[in-house]
Amino acid sequence: MLLLVTIFITYIILQNTEEPIRTIRRFAGTFGYLTVFLAIVTSEYMAKMKKISGLPFMKAHHNLARIGLLLILIHPLTFVLQGRGIGIFSPISPTNIFIALAGRPAFYLFFLAAGIALYRKKYKDWRKVHYLSYLAFSLVTVHALMLGDDFELAIMRILAIAMAITVIVIFIHKRSASGRKRK
Repeated sequence: MLLLVTIFITYIILQNTEEPIRTIRRFAGTFGYLTVFLAIVTSEYMAKMKKISGLPFMKAHHNLARIGLLLILIHPLTFVLQGRGIGIFSPISPTNIFIALAGRPAFYLFFLAAGIALYRKKYKDWRKVHYLSYLAFSLVTVHALMLGDDFELAIMRILAIAMAITVIVIFIHKRSASGRKRK
């Protein structure tokens, strides 16, 4: 199934390859989004992830997260390469377009969530910060639906909404399960 989704998304991106830098931006944004989704989903299916990847869960999860973060970083860098300046990295945008540019604060939330995970042995409440990745994913979904070239297609919009709903369900499940553990 994942292979089919990957081939389909690649096909969509390659349908419109006007400028190489724009194609790279679209590829990095879309596959960064998909890879972060997979990293989040793996946290719900640890045993299956180990069976599928042949790697310990943490290694597989972190590899997906690293690839996703790298692609997420490449996405705005392509704007800088096109001369749009480093303002693209500003997490603050005018209020009327904040939602459309929700990818900006999401960028920092993803890196904050990943950074705290690196220091999880030092901070006992690291998971509370790591949960920001779920909020970031929701913000990126809005960003993709409002600005993403490839998300103008109905099938891509449906895929993005299905992925966002999946992430929200996983978040609710994790939070309700962690609440039961504390009682």
